[in-house]
Amino acid sequence: MRGLIVTGIGTDVGKTYVATVLAAGLGWPYWKPVQTGAPPDRETVSQYGVVSWPERYHLPLPAAPLVAAQEAGLSLSWEVLSAPPPAAPLVVEGAGGLFVPLTESHFLIDLFAVWALPLVLVVRPYLGAMNHTWLSIEAIQRRGLPFLGIVLNGTTGDVSERYFRQAFPLLGEIPWGPLKDPARVFVESGLAAALQAHLSLTSSSSSIRGGSNS
Repeated sequence: MRGLIVTGIGTDVGKTYVATVLAAGLGWPYWKPVQTGAPPDRETVSQYGVVSWPERYHLPLPAAPLVAAQEAGLSLSWEVLSAPPPAAPLVVEGAGGLFVPLTESHFLIDLFAVWALPLVLVVRPYLGAMNHTWLSIEAIQRRGLPFLGIVLNGTTGDVSERYFRQAFPLLGEIPWGPLKDPARVFVESGLAAALQAHLSLTSSSSSIRGGSNS
């Protein structure tokens, strides 16, 4: 298993926290290839004791990478972006949703297609999220990308959340509330059991921090 990619149905759905939970539970490094805005998300991830790799591009404007690069007078190189990830296995976090533009002719989903790592889709169950989730999954399926399932992040007990559990392959669920220890959440959310079943993790990968709390 060379790693997995954490993407989301949009911005501010909790991708960084879910990526931290996965990295802490699996014992894999974290990597966000393109970062816009400051401080970088890897600083947040590192606070939980997760090893992180530096970005290929870090742009100061908190915007889509293409826009942030243009504002900085730069042009992102597809050759640099699409080079193999720096390590394996690792947890890769995308920026925003699948169709965030990286260059004039490439979206984030194009980068994911090059790497062909299994995708985890983070969903926050806000009004409109059902549509955004279906559109994201349809795009993943049209590209023939490996898809593991969704992580329902920030649940509150709303009646609409039942739909997400029934309609989509659910890997785990993280309730709304104060952030907990990521390795503990890895187990309590159901992610540890789901990934054990889906990915046939080795004993060394499945017995890391998350496994010790089960």
